[in-house]
Amino acid sequence: MMINIKNKLTPYQWLMAGLSIVSIFLIILDFAAVISIDQPSSKWFWVNSVIVVFFAIDYFHQLYEAKNKKQFFKTHIYDLLSIIPIGFLFVGLNVFNLSGLVSDLRLLRLIRLAGLMGKLKDIFHTNGLLYVIFFTIAFLLVGAEAFAITEHVSLDTAFWWALSTASTVGYDAIFGKTIPPHSIVGKFVTMIMMLLGIGVVGMLTSSITSYFMRRTNGPTTSRTHNNIELILKKLDELEEQNKNLAEQNKQMHNEIKELKNKREESETQKLKEWFEKRKERDNK
Repeated sequence: MMINIKNKLTPYQWLMAGLSIVSIFLIILDFAAVISIDQPSSKWFWVNSVIVVFFAIDYFHQLYEAKNKKQFFKTHIYDLLSIIPIGFLFVGLNVFNLSGLVSDLRLLRLIRLAGLMGKLKDIFHTNGLLYVIFFTIAFLLVGAEAFAITEHVSLDTAFWWALSTASTVGYDAIFGKTIPPHSIVGKFVTMIMMLLGIGVVGMLTSSITSYFMRRTNGPTTSRTHNNIELILKKLDELEEQNKNLAEQNKQMHNEIKELKNKREESETQKLKEWFEKRKERDNK
């Protein structure tokens, strides 16, 4: 039975869900080189950082308020992953003249992406849809990173190549040119993207369709479930009444049997007394 989100979610949960979705889009757009969340000179860096700080304050506040901190830590792994300060790590690398590692370590954002997807899963209860979305995004980002490293192209070019290859559109259909792989590893990555891309995109499409169908049929399913629960409750009540009637019948049977035994004993006693009296008369 699907959960009625409008009736269940609190304003706090809507806020956390909205910030998580914004963070997910920032990570994807950063990979596509539409924006940058690695450079303090970009406003999107500060937007992303403010969200991370907000999540961190919320997480540690809940951890402080939790009675069982060990249990809280185990059940809030996604919240912990979502506050990993990847952006500040990249700033530190740039400060120490290690900017070349930024592009190589960009896939670390997948860890935070997994945490953000987990937060949404706990809020919306989408029955596995978010797992499929995360797997699709991770598949595209890992493929783009591998192609960028092996073919020595920019990450944004590799990202659009991965997206067009997995969706079977073709990079040349978008930009009017092709990017043929030259290295063995690049050819292997291309083959994987072509073979698995169709299945991944198809799985994502079918999962989204199935989710919206469940949402559409949710009210009907809910009413049907409630009717079944009502019928089962009535059947339980009837069964309990039958048990009570059977117990009462058994008790009445025992009482009748007891009365019958007492009556037989009384008649036997009267008959015995009559014989004794007659015997006494005969003796006289």
